[in-house]
Amino acid sequence: MAKGRVTTHQLRHDPLMDRYMQSAGWVKERSRPLLTVIAIVAAVAAIGLLVRWVINHRATSAAESMAEAYRVNDAIVANPLPPGRNTDYAFTTEDEKHRKAYEAFEKAARDYPSYNGDFGRYLAATHQLYFDAPKAEATLKELSARDSITGGQARFALAQRYQATGRYPEALEEYQKLKASPRQIPPDLIELNIAETLEEMGKKQEASDAYFALISKDRSSSVATVALTRLTTLDPTRAEKLPPAPPAGIK
Repeated sequence: MAKGRVTTHQLRHDPLMDRYMQSAGWVKERSRPLLTVIAIVAAVAAIGLLVRWVINHRATSAAESMAEAYRVNDAIVANPLPPGRNTDYAFTTEDEKHRKAYEAFEKAARDYPSYNGDFGRYLAATHQLYFDAPKAEATLKELSARDSITGGQARFALAQRYQATGRYPEALEEYQKLKASPRQIPPDLIELNIAETLEEMGKKQEASDAYFALISKDRSSSVATVALTRLTTLDPTRAEKLPPAPPAGIK
């Protein structure tokens, strides 16, 4: 054997080679679970991106569904229709418009309940009142029980419906519930409707007191302006007892 030549037998038992082989084996043993972890992380990331895309796509579709319903809601009513008008958003009768708007809002609520559910049903019911009032009132009654902004809007619409159809005790009851929990309905507007309901019930003194209190609170508000007009007609003597209005710019 030539001097300095390393045999295969010696190489196999070389300490450095032994450590190398041990390290290579250690890496090989652990590379498989590492690759598995990487694959799992990649799969989770891919699923996350897919879920995000689906959510964003659904949110966009839900918004477009409501936008379409609003286009019907804002459509013109004219007979005959103006020349060249898009007939998808123009109607010859109010009844036709209310039915189409109801269908559009119902569809938006039904197709995307997590986005448009309660609010879409509320808007649909406000149109349904014109052609199927009992069902619309039932929907508003159901929604009014929700502890939400839409719940407050539904209760206000229901109270106004009762008031408009002469069911004054029911209207007053709903307004009082709303007064206790306005849910973003302006309190002064609720008070004005209570006063008007009392007036329509023939409770002149109570209505006069309600108008007077509302006007005295803030003479500059638009609600107070309406209340002053009603009080002046209902009880002119009481209107004369109101404190003078503050100068412009001073409350």
